Amino acid sequence: MRPVELVMVGAGNRGHLAYGSFAERNPELAKFVAVVEPDDARRARFANAHRIPAERQFRSWEEIAGRSPLAPALINATLERQHRASTLGLLAAGYDMLLEKPIAPTPGECLEIASAAESRARLLQIAHVLRYAPFFLAVREVITSGRLGAIVSVDWRENLIYWHFAHSYVRGSWGNTSRASPMILTKCCHDLDLLVWIFGRCERLSSSGSLTHFTRDAVGPEIPDRCTDGCPIAEACPYFAPRVYLDRLRENPASFAVAAVTLDRTPEGVMRALETGPYGRCVYRSDNDAVDHQVVLMRFAGGLSVSLTMQGASHLEGRTIRIDGMRATLLANEARAEMEIHDHRTGQAERITRPRGVGGHGGGDDGLMRAFVGAIQGDRAGVLTSAREAVASHLMAFAAEQARLSGEAVDMERYRQSVS
Repeated sequence: MRPVELVMVGAGNRGHLAYGSFAERNPELAKFVAVVEPDDARRARFANAHRIPAERQFRSWEEIAGRSPLAPALINATLERQHRASTLGLLAAGYDMLLEKPIAPTPGECLEIASAAESRARLLQIAHVLRYAPFFLAVREVITSGRLGAIVSVDWRENLIYWHFAHSYVRGSWGNTSRASPMILTKCCHDLDLLVWIFGRCERLSSSGSLTHFTRDAVGPEIPDRCTDGCPIAEACPYFAPRVYLDRLRENPASFAVAAVTLDRTPEGVMRALETGPYGRCVYRSDNDAVDHQVVLMRFAGGLSVSLTMQGASHLEGRTIRIDGMRATLLANEARAEMEIHDHRTGQAERITRPRGVGGHGGGDDGLMRAFVGAIQGDRAGVLTSAREAVASHLMAFAAEQARLSGEAVDMERYRQSVS
């Protein structure tokens, strides 16, 4: 069988490192035949990697929406503020689509996009990659097997390592919610999606959180706007940009963080980019307003109590999970890719380890792409993340942000009706 031909729309980190790399590793399954990317260097990088000729390289999605489809399907990896226009336009042009999460920055746009795909009978798969990761598949399997008994409490923590939080949610593309979306959507829509997938329907939620650390009044006037301008606390500051990004460069030149800073993966190239670009800004002098911690308390059908905590001050990256049932307790650690099941009756503990899959998100990126390619070839059984299903968890994120800002709990059924 010939590989599925695809168009890449948005050749940034996700487009190049996740989806592009899949095609490079699996040329028998997927082949990119066109690329859309406004940044000249990123467009050239992707085109060179996939041997895409000049006549199939474009700066904007509008250039391909007005012609016959260049392939049966595409990946839309643009930023979420561009999702509504680009997704509606490219669905209308005849493409099936894998859409990067989040679907869109407002409830209305999410619902509009899902409805458009359904009315045109187009495949619109959402990139909730963790549904495909072996670790989270194993967590779900343990819970749905009944081994824990009736579930009464879930403590789910999204622990973001300190430098990654500053990279993405202070200095980076998602630091300012007017340009992106609330943190609970951009970062935790994965977590909310997994909770819906595993436990079902959320009935009610409340939320609290704020931006407390990365603010201008956290440091004195002697601190410059950029780390490269002679910061007097450089040695003590864990967020000092040259150290953060040169460390990432030494650890892994292909790091997503380095790739966001510059395509010149040399120490000199990194330093030049930090002197002028957003990632060289002082974390206390940026234009960020995304919260640096948030808690969402939820009641699911049947009275199940669930807490979701996101915080950006962790020493390690990875989710930690505790699920208490009437027969056993499950402790799961994403960073170690392991679980422990503590049986109440025997007092015995069983440790389960799941090898990480190939590619990013613990193999989730690979599983997502295999499901998408299979669906284009006619087998949609592996698609776990349709737009309509994904809307449910997105609405929880929007409701959580409303609850955080208002200080009032949200009844999810009333909220769904109010935005439909």
